[in-house]
Amino acid sequence: MFSWLYNLLGSMLSWFSSITGSYAVALIFYALIFKLLFLPFSIKQQKNQIKMAELRPKIALIEKKYAGRNYQPTLQKKQQEILELQQKEGYNPLSGCLPLLLQLPIIIFLYNVIRSPLSYICKLENGVVEAINKLVTGTEAAFDKIDQIGLVGRINAYIAENGSGNIAAAGLDPALIPNFSLFGIDLSATPTFNPISWLVLIPILAAAASWLSMFLTRKWSGSAQQTAGQDAQAAASMKMMDITMPLLTLWMAFSFSGMLGLYWVYQSILGILQSFILSKAMPLPTYTEEELKEMQKAEKARQKAERSALKQQPKYKSLHYIDDDDYDELPEIEKPKEKTETKPSGIEVSAPKDDKKN
Repeated sequence: MFSWLYNLLGSMLSWFSSITGSYAVALIFYALIFKLLFLPFSIKQQKNQIKMAELRPKIALIEKKYAGRNYQPTLQKKQQEILELQQKEGYNPLSGCLPLLLQLPIIIFLYNVIRSPLSYICKLENGVVEAINKLVTGTEAAFDKIDQIGLVGRINAYIAENGSGNIAAAGLDPALIPNFSLFGIDLSATPTFNPISWLVLIPILAAAASWLSMFLTRKWSGSAQQTAGQDAQAAASMKMMDITMPLLTLWMAFSFSGMLGLYWVYQSILGILQSFILSKAMPLPTYTEEELKEMQKAEKARQKAERSALKQQPKYKSLHYIDDDDYDELPEIEKPKEKTETKPSGIEVSAPKDDKKN
């Protein structure tokens, strides 16, 4: 279904590889292209952070109102007031998740292309990949079980020992084989401590870059200031994410070839650079303690004036007729008193009622 997209991304990566002469260097331009593609979403997210920074004084006023009241109903009411304020001011707390959700499918496509260079760069059919795998490794494996990046490394080793004649006969042009070497390190191999090599540095760098990217992005985007006033549960969740995300990156980088770990390093470095540029081009408003106090006083005065104006508004009674069905029980209606006439003698006589004619 998405084969056209995979082939497009593969052709792009192949073109970068042909220019730079190295698959590892081509990944830098590959990652840069998609950072630029998603730049509008990052700009929108930065604007959202600016809006949140502008709301900080008003949110601080609500938090001060409920300070020390840690009962669950009170906390829920405080959260409800904050959400109502955000809606009133046009701030959507979930808007920061939208860019991530939109990027996720593209990232999956990217990783599939990187993991399958023979299919999407060399444009080999599944049967050809299986045949070359059998030729190089001496074993048969289903197409979806073949590690194509690792297979490329085996192909290069096979050509160095036996020549490229058999590889060409199997359907692969040796000139199209991606170059996975960087500073003499074979990035097609999976990092391992047995035997240990310089390749193990890539997962460590990937995990460190992932943590640094989250830390600096939160600092420059103002998220650190926004989370400072959160409750203990939210702060604990944030700390847990700071630990689990780098560890997850470390585990995945050790599970796949060094090429994927290198791509994550590139992504994190470009993410740090992008966050720094946006923080300078679109800086978040900052307030001193005195400014925050003045803004809070002004907000209190505004709310007080608003309540006073509501109280002074005249109350009007509705003149429209309310249907009887609008009442669960009909209200009692006071019956009108009968009219009386006074004769000259001072004796009161009830006014005669008109007889109904049959």
